[in-house]
Amino acid sequence: MIKMEEPVKLAIVTAVLMMAVTIFFKNIVHESQDVVSLSSIPLYLYVGYLMGKFGDAKVWMGTMLFITLAMAVFYAFF
Repeated sequence: MIKMEEPVKLAIVTAVLMMAVTIFFKNIVHESQDVVSLSSIPLYLYVGYLMGKFGDAKVWMGTMLFITLAMAVFYAFF
């Protein structure tokens, strides 16, 4: 089994979340992403992980997922 380092795992999660947010707004909600490009929020969190190294990568993945989904839902429906 291939062992990936934590930053690589987090980079993959970041890329998937960025694509998912873009697809969600373009094809499902049919709204533009006017606010600080919502698709870049996971990237900002990933850079925060790389710069700070505060905590485990799993905690950052969960935080990234929660914040991205919360912002997308809040912006799309409210």
